[in-house]
Amino acid sequence: MLLPFIGFPLMGILAGCVSLGQSQPEKQYFALDVVREGETMAALPRTRLDVRRFRASSPLGKELVYRRSDGRYEADFYNQWFVVPDVMFTQQTTNWLTSAGLFQYVMDSSASLPPTHILEGTVIALYGDYRANPAKAVLGLQFVLLQETAGSTDIIWHNQYRKEVVVREPRPEALVSGWNEALQIILTDLETDLSKAIRLK
Repeated sequence: MLLPFIGFPLMGILAGCVSLGQSQPEKQYFALDVVREGETMAALPRTRLDVRRFRASSPLGKELVYRRSDGRYEADFYNQWFVVPDVMFTQQTTNWLTSAGLFQYVMDSSASLPPTHILEGTVIALYGDYRANPAKAVLGLQFVLLQETAGSTDIIWHNQYRKEVVVREPRPEALVSGWNEALQIILTDLETDLSKAIRLK
């Protein structure tokens, strides 16, 4: 006879803790979109650049990632990239170098023409650093430029870039804006360094 007496108040407590009508936050989707400004550079004749799909030094999902402490990272289920980061960075880099005009042709790996140069990229950092106030949008990219000559492939240049942009507001939109700024700085530096590398070779 004691069981119903004990179970009833417990059911009342559980019902008070769970709101069946509570709505969940809607997912938001983001994408980086940088635009190169300025004049197109003079292309090196008969050059064809193949921008390979980027890799990641650690697994990257579609969720935005926040660094809360030295050893703790948090993925945001409700704020995500519209496409996976490796595809997004590949496309943004391809668009930028096409506008730059360093190479006569810029293409992806699906093109039928054999490339004279290959650009490989790796995402080494992509997170919001919330260990201090203000927070920072952290972006790190690594690039390797290969040249195809007489049936062999040689590394002619490589570099690693890391940018941290201060985020003034604790909102995903502000964090994405910081990453966008960081990517624009990195691709500007990449364009300058590639121009020197292919003309020195």
